[in-house]
Amino acid sequence: MRRLTNLFLQIFFISCFGLLATKGYGQQQLATLPGNGNPIIPGYFADPTVKKFGDTYYIYATTDGNGGGLGPSQVWTSKDFVNWTMQDMNWPTTHNYWAPDVARGNDGKYYLYYCQPTVEIYGASAATPTGPWTSLFTDGKPVLTNLFVPGVITLDGQTFRDDDGKFYMTWGTWGIYPGYGCGVGLLNPDMRSFAKTAQIPNTTAKDFFEASYMFKRKGIYYLLYSSGFCENETYRVQYATSKKGPMEGFVYGKNNPILATSADGSVHGPGHNSVLQIGDEYYIIYHRHNNPHSGGGYHRQVCADKLVFDAEGNIEKVIPTHSGIGLLGKNTHPYPNLVYQKKVTASSFYNDDYKPEFAVDDNNGTLWKPKDNSTAPAWLQVDLGTVTTVKKVLTQFEYATWYYQYLIEYSLDGEHWQTFADKRNNHWHGSPAVDEGDAKARFIRLTITGTEYPGLYKAVWNLKVFSDGGHELVPANIHEPAAQVKYNQKGLLIDMDADALQPGTLVNEWSNKGTLGGSFKTTEKALYTDFIAGKKAIVFKGLQSLKSTFDVPLSLAGNSSYTVSFWAYTTQLKDENPLLTWTNGGEQLTGATFGYGNNRDMGAAQHFGFADMSYHNGTPETGKWHHIAITFDGTFEKIFVDGKLNSQESKMLFLQPTGNFLLGGKNNGTVNFSGALASLQVYDNALADSAVMHLYAQVKQPDVAVYLDAAKLPYGQLKSWENDGSAGGSFHPLKTAPLVTDVGGRITTRFNGKEAMVLNKSIALGNNGSYSIAVTAFTDQVQKNRVIVNLAGNEPGNKTGINYNTTSGKWHLLIKTVSNNEIKEYIDGNLQRTTKRTGSLRQIDSLYIGSAVNKGFEGAIASLILYKHVLSDNEIKDLTTTWLQNLHTPKGAVLDFKQAPKALSPQMVGLQAGHNEQDKTSDLQYYFTNDNNTASEKANAWTDNPYYIDYGLSPDKQYSYSYKIRDNFGNVTGNSVVAKASTDQSLFTMSTDDFLATKDYLLTGTQGSVWDGLIGKGDKQAATKIMAGGNKGLYMESQGTNWDGNTPYGPFLYRNVKGDFTAEVEVADVSGLGEKKVAGNNETGLMVRAANYIIKGDASEKLLQNGIFPAWNVGNMFTNYRDGDRRQANIQSAWNFNRYLQIQRCGNLFYIRTSKDNLTWVDLPGSPALRMDLDNKEVQVGLYQCTYGPKPGFGSFLNFKLIQNRQ
Repeated sequence: MRRLTNLFLQIFFISCFGLLATKGYGQQQLATLPGNGNPIIPGYFADPTVKKFGDTYYIYATTDGNGGGLGPSQVWTSKDFVNWTMQDMNWPTTHNYWAPDVARGNDGKYYLYYCQPTVEIYGASAATPTGPWTSLFTDGKPVLTNLFVPGVITLDGQTFRDDDGKFYMTWGTWGIYPGYGCGVGLLNPDMRSFAKTAQIPNTTAKDFFEASYMFKRKGIYYLLYSSGFCENETYRVQYATSKKGPMEGFVYGKNNPILATSADGSVHGPGHNSVLQIGDEYYIIYHRHNNPHSGGGYHRQVCADKLVFDAEGNIEKVIPTHSGIGLLGKNTHPYPNLVYQKKVTASSFYNDDYKPEFAVDDNNGTLWKPKDNSTAPAWLQVDLGTVTTVKKVLTQFEYATWYYQYLIEYSLDGEHWQTFADKRNNHWHGSPAVDEGDAKARFIRLTITGTEYPGLYKAVWNLKVFSDGGHELVPANIHEPAAQVKYNQKGLLIDMDADALQPGTLVNEWSNKGTLGGSFKTTEKALYTDFIAGKKAIVFKGLQSLKSTFDVPLSLAGNSSYTVSFWAYTTQLKDENPLLTWTNGGEQLTGATFGYGNNRDMGAAQHFGFADMSYHNGTPETGKWHHIAITFDGTFEKIFVDGKLNSQESKMLFLQPTGNFLLGGKNNGTVNFSGALASLQVYDNALADSAVMHLYAQVKQPDVAVYLDAAKLPYGQLKSWENDGSAGGSFHPLKTAPLVTDVGGRITTRFNGKEAMVLNKSIALGNNGSYSIAVTAFTDQVQKNRVIVNLAGNEPGNKTGINYNTTSGKWHLLIKTVSNNEIKEYIDGNLQRTTKRTGSLRQIDSLYIGSAVNKGFEGAIASLILYKHVLSDNEIKDLTTTWLQNLHTPKGAVLDFKQAPKALSPQMVGLQAGHNEQDKTSDLQYYFTNDNNTASEKANAWTDNPYYIDYGLSPDKQYSYSYKIRDNFGNVTGNSVVAKASTDQSLFTMSTDDFLATKDYLLTGTQGSVWDGLIGKGDKQAATKIMAGGNKGLYMESQGTNWDGNTPYGPFLYRNVKGDFTAEVEVADVSGLGEKKVAGNNETGLMVRAANYIIKGDASEKLLQNGIFPAWNVGNMFTNYRDGDRRQANIQSAWNFNRYLQIQRCGNLFYIRTSKDNLTWVDLPGSPALRMDLDNKEVQVGLYQCTYGPKPGFGSFLNFKLIQNRQ
C-alpha cells in the first residue's frame, strides 16, 4: 500500500516519492480489449483482501485515488465475482484507511483490522461481514503498536486461520533493513491480544518490504509478501514457505518473484495481494497501477489471476492477464448489455487514452474522460441500433466514493429527448449507480452535470443498459457528503501589472483588475516600486507579503484547473522562493504554492509530496527577467519558462484553499519571496500551450530607455553603473570615475567637473525623435550651464541633453522634454523656458553623464531617467509630486544604539541599531561600520536587520562601531555616535570539550566531564554508542531513533544553561559522507531543548536544532519544534554542507547559523526564531543524533564551545 507519505521530515521510513512517467498506452491493445475481466472492480482501490463468507464474495481494500488512502471505509460484494456492488461501512472514520482485513472468528463474529500511517493496527468486530463495527477496545487504542515485535515496523496486518482453528496475524513494512523482517503472532481467543510473537527475518523472506499474506496448502505454509516500491514498476510479489509451522522454518521460495511488472508495462507494479481458495483452485488477488499510469502510484486497481503450483508445491510464476478469471459463481446478471460496443459519441474526450468507446466496452480498466474538468456539463450518447425496451441503466463513474449528478435521457430519433432518470440533485455515492424505468428508445444520453469533489472529471468506466433483469437494491450511504457549494469558473481571477505604478513609490495596496476584483494589501511593511532591468516592478526583500482582500474561490479547490503566470526577476537563487499561495498545505497533495526557487523537488510548485515540481535543468538564470507560467488541467501540470515548455507531470491534486491569496510568501510564515515582480495573472482554467506562448510574446515594451538610481550602488569609486532601463547596458567612466557617497542627505554619484560616464549601448528613439530626461541633482555652489547629461547622435542637431542652471545648496528635479518641434525645461515641476527645436535625433549613439572636458558638472546626481516620449503635463506633475514626497529624512530612523556593542565571545561582537519596534511599516536598512577596519567588506554593506554581528575578531582587543540608516528612496542619515566593545577574554565563562580524552558516556555517564546529562540510555531512549576519544572526537550512533516527539529518542549530550549564550561545534563526520551516499535518514547537529527530564514521547517537546541531514539534498537544516508544530528550513547544501554550527541565544531570540571556515557565520532560513515559550527558562544545550528509521546512523563532533558573558 501507499507508505507513510508525509513530507520527508515527518516519519522517516516513508516510501520514496517515486515519480511515474505517464505514457500513452494505445499500442498495448490487450489492456484495452472490450470485455476484459481485469480489473475486477471499477475504480481506484488497493491492498485488496478477498474473502468468501457464505455465498458472497467480499473485497476489503484501501480507498485509493484520493491522495493517500484517505477513506472512507467501504466494501465490495458479489455473488459471482464479476458483478460487484460497493457499499459504505461505519468504521473506521479516521483520516486514513489502509490495508483492511476481515476474518470470521471461531466465535462467529467478524473481525476487521486496518492500519494507519502512525504505524499502528486497529481492530473492530461485528455480527456481519459489512458491520456495523465496534472497536475491540472501548478507548479505541490499537491492537498493535509500532515495533511491538522488535525489528518489525507495524503495518499491513493480515489474519490466517490454521487447520487447528488457531488464528495468526502477520504484519510489517520497510523490512529491508538489517535485523528487520516480517512480524507474526498467535492471536488469543479475544482476537485483540497475542499469546506469542516472532519475527520472520528478511534473510529468509528476502527483500521483504510489506504486505504479508499467509495461507496453507497440502501441509505447506506460504508467506507471500511484496518487495520494491509500491509507487513504481519495482513492486512485485515474492514468497517463502515453511513445513514447520506459521511462525518458524521459512525458506525463500523458488521462481521468485512470482508476480512482477509485465514486459509491455500494462501490468505495472503488481503487489499487495491476498489469496482466494475455491475448492482446489487458488487465485491471487492484487492491485496494479491504472493504465495509463497516473503520477505517484495513487491510482491502483484490483485484479485477479490464477495461482499455479508444481508437483513439489512451489508457486509457479503468475502470468498476469487483462482477461482475468471470470465467473466464480452463477452469473447474477446474465442479460445482454444493449450498449456494449455500440456507436457512441461524446461532448469531448481528453485524448486517445480516454475515448468515448471505452465507456461501452465492459472493461474496468478503460475510461472515458472529457477534455477538461470544468463545471460545464459533459455528455455521452449511445446509438442502440434499433428501437428497444430499456428498463435499467447502470453507470460506473470514475470514483465510487464521491457522488455524481447526472441526467439520463432517451430518444427515438436522436433529436427529441425524454427523461429516463433525473439525478441532477443526487447526493448518493456508490457503484454502480442504478436507474430503473420502462421506455422505448434507440438512443441513450448520459449528461453529467456535477461532481461532489471540486475539479473531478465527469468520467465513466462503464455505461450499461438492459431491457431485462429484476429490481436492484441500492445500498444506503453511511458517509455523508460535504455540504454542497455551487461555483462557476470565472477565467482571469487575478490580473495585476506594475506598469500602472509609479517607480519610486511605496505600495501598501495593489489593485486587482481580474474578475475577483478587490486588491492585495501589505501585511506589515510596504513594498517599493522600482525599475529593474527594463521593467517596472514591485520589489520583495524577503520580508514583505501582500494578502488579498477577497477569498479564494472554490474553483481553485480540489483537483480544479488553474494557470499561474508571472514575470519575475531575482539576483540570487534561494531554496524556496515562494511567490504565491492560496493554501495552508501540510498534508500531501493539498498545497498550492508557486515560486522561483532552486529546490530540486519543489522550487517551482509545492503541493507536498510526489506532485511537487522543480524547474528542469535548474532554476532560470538570475539577473534576467523570466516569464513563468504553471498550468494544471486536472491531469497534467506543466511549467513554462519564457514561452517554452520546461517540464510536465501527471498528477491529481487535493488542494485545500485558505481564506485568502498570499503574495510574497507562504502562509506558515517560514519563508518569503526575494526578487521583483512585474505582473501576475491567475486563471481558474488551464491555458493552452499556445495561449501561454502568446502571454510571453505579447508583453508591452517599456519606453523608459535609461533608469539610474544611485541608491542601488555600493560606496566608493563607481567603475560601472548598470542601466535598469529597456536599453540595457551600463555606464562606464571615460577617465576618472565619480564617487558614490552621501550628499545632502541622499546616496549619490558625486562629480567634480572632470568625471564623465558613457553608456555602452545605443538607444533608438521614436520616428519623430521625441524624448524626455529627468535628473535629480544637487550642487553646493552656483553653476551656469554645466553639462549633466549629453546626448550624441549621427544626425544634425545631435548635441543636446540637460544642463545645470539653478540654485545651489538644495536638491532639484530637472526635466527636459524634446518633441518634434520644441524643447521645454522644468525645474521642480515648474516650466522655465520653451525653445524651438532644430534638427532631429532619431538615435542616441552615445549618452554621457558629466563631462570630461571644460564645464563639467560639479555636484551630485541621485537619479536619471530617459523616456522615449514627451512627458505630458500630468506625468510631470505626478513625477514631481512623487519626488517631493520622497525627499525627506528616513522616517522612523533612530540613531541611538538599542543595544550597545557587546562582545558575545572573544571573536564576536553583537550590537543593535536603534529602531522603533512599534513601527511595522517603515522599510529601513542599516549600514554598520567597524571603525577599526573600515575596509571590511562585511561591515560596510547595507542590511535589513538592525541586529548586527561582527565575526572573526581577535581576543583581547577593543573595537569601535557606528551606523547609519537609509530608506528605499535613497534618503540617508548621518552616522550615529561611536560606541566601543572589548573582546577581553576575562569577560566570559567558557565551557569547551575537544573530545580528545577517551570516554564511554553510555558506560560511565557524564561524571568527570563538562556535560550535565545525556539521553540515550533508559526508557524511551536509545543509543548504540556515545564515545569520545581519538581523531573522531565525539562519536554518536543509534538505530531507529527520533527527535520529532516520537520515541525512542536518539542520543543527546547536553549542558544545562540559563540566560544568553553562544554554542558552537564542528561536525567532523556523518553517515555516508565518505562515499557521498545517503545512509537512511540520519541527522546530527547542535540542539537547544527546554529542560525536560521526563521523556513523554508526545507533541509537548520544545526544541531548536541546527542539524545536518544529507538525505533529499537537504544538508544544513534548521528545525523549530514546539508542541507538535515542526517547522523546517534548509539550504539544499546536501553533502556540501557547512560543518561549523552555531546557536546563539539573545533573550528569547535564537540565531541559527552555519559557517564554512569558523570565521564568517550565515543565518539559516528562519533564523532568528522568537521563542516566547522559553522565556526565562533553563534549556539544555548540546549535541544530538537520530536516524528516523531502522537504518543505523552516526555523527561525530569536534571542538564544542559554550560561551556566556560573566554576570
